[in-house]
Amino acid sequence: MAVTAISVRDVSKCYHVYNNQAARLANALWPSWRRGAHEIWALRDIGFEVARGESVAVIGRNGSGKSTLLEILAGTLTPTSGEVKVNGRVSALLELGSGFNSEYTGRDNVVLNGLLLGFEREEIVARMDEIAAFAEIGDALDRAVKTYSDGMRMRLAFAVQSLGDPEVLIIDEALSVGDFFFQQKCFARIRELRDRGVTLLLVSHDMATVRDVCSRAIYLKQGRLQFVGETRLATRQYLAEGRDGAPPPALAATQVETAGARELQSIVGDAVWQARPEAAGQPGRILAVAFYDAEGNATTSFRLGSAMRVKVAYRSAKEAATHVTVVIRNKYDQVVTSLGSSRLGLTPPPARQDEQPGIFEMRMDLLLEAGNYSVTATIAHLVAPNRGENLDSTDPIGPITIHWDYEKDVAPFLGMVGFGASGSFKEIQ
Repeated sequence: MAVTAISVRDVSKCYHVYNNQAARLANALWPSWRRGAHEIWALRDIGFEVARGESVAVIGRNGSGKSTLLEILAGTLTPTSGEVKVNGRVSALLELGSGFNSEYTGRDNVVLNGLLLGFEREEIVARMDEIAAFAEIGDALDRAVKTYSDGMRMRLAFAVQSLGDPEVLIIDEALSVGDFFFQQKCFARIRELRDRGVTLLLVSHDMATVRDVCSRAIYLKQGRLQFVGETRLATRQYLAEGRDGAPPPALAATQVETAGARELQSIVGDAVWQARPEAAGQPGRILAVAFYDAEGNATTSFRLGSAMRVKVAYRSAKEAATHVTVVIRNKYDQVVTSLGSSRLGLTPPPARQDEQPGIFEMRMDLLLEAGNYSVTATIAHLVAPNRGENLDSTDPIGPITIHWDYEKDVAPFLGMVGFGASGSFKEIQ
């Protein structure tokens, strides 16, 4: 039977917010005083277990309670109610450089953090060169931490925590800071620890990282537990959650059966975005959007230069033929490309009166630099070249991740976008 490393039972966390200092003072003197005070529940009735050696992600939108939960597990925050048990030596990378004294040098902070982790001074000194080599901050190790950049703080903090032989490693989005190659080094270290049986709890908004590192995921929404289970199922719920914070429910089974198409059932099953039931039965609506790799596997993570297949299930409008367009935006919300049936010169099926769904599929070669992108699907009537009358659009879907190991593999191009190109040398005799 698996040994439990982390046990969380009915944990809640409440913060009190006061309208003014007088209300705060009154509450301090008389705890039952409620006038001018408000309760903010960061977590409500959270419960789960993590087995020793398991890698689990905690996902959810901003404000869902992820960081609060990790602080409780790390022991830096006390729950309002409930019980938490963590078995084993814990290393926590919560806030960037938390636990560092800004007036001390990096070397002094390594010793201080090592002592806090339970090591003897001699053990820390013996591993100092190893920690310094991993952090790669050079002579800055002997400078005051207050002179460090965020990236340097992260390098040193991760080196101390991960090289401290933890039994439970907790990481809260800290690796989003720092250069690409050091992030690769950190994730290689995380995988090494995972393979050695270290229990890992990771908060991340990068679903590609979650799928790559973790076997299970905990999905939180507005402080409540929504799902605990297989990573693929958890990330699907997270990606389907609308921008307004409300996840669109799945299409009713009767709607799928009415369509009578196995491919439609597959798209709905693999969808990262679905229409709400009240909209799904209306003409001129998008029903579901799913992404696949060249082999037909449902995914949102692609290797640079590989093919992405987008499938859009929709109900066409009754009055005119319906075109489908897919728009990709980068992290700055800039349109990278807009492609679809009109751009490809395709003639959509004629308008139907029976409201049977249609499917549009498009293959795209992802010649974009590695990073995260969002995708929006739109259906419209074409009214003029390069212009359409919009009928329905999805919320931004994503992130879609394009990955590449720039340190090891020669990239097909460098920069933001790759172009089809050819060239030759000519030797002059």
